[in-house]
Amino acid sequence: MKVSSQFLTPQSFLERSVGAFRDKEAIVYRQQRWTYAQFATRVNQLANALKNWGLQKGDRVAFLCPNIPPMLEAHFGVPLAGG
Repeated sequence: MKVSSQFLTPQSFLERSVGAFRDKEAIVYRQQRWTYAQFATRVNQLANALKNWGLQKGDRVAFLCPNIPPMLEAHFGVPLAGG
């Protein structure tokens, strides 16, 4: 068994998941389904939007929402943007 010593950050977790399961379903919510690749695209879009709005490393971001797909996007997108 191969053991990895890489730290598992939200970003590295998502990157590894996309590499291993690109076209597999990552999120199923009601009638909507996203693959890992689609989810990563949405996360990157959010991260880019946050950066364009001026988010910088060290900024704090709060989000309050129920356990729905946008909450997951924020969980991964905010750190990716530097917040």
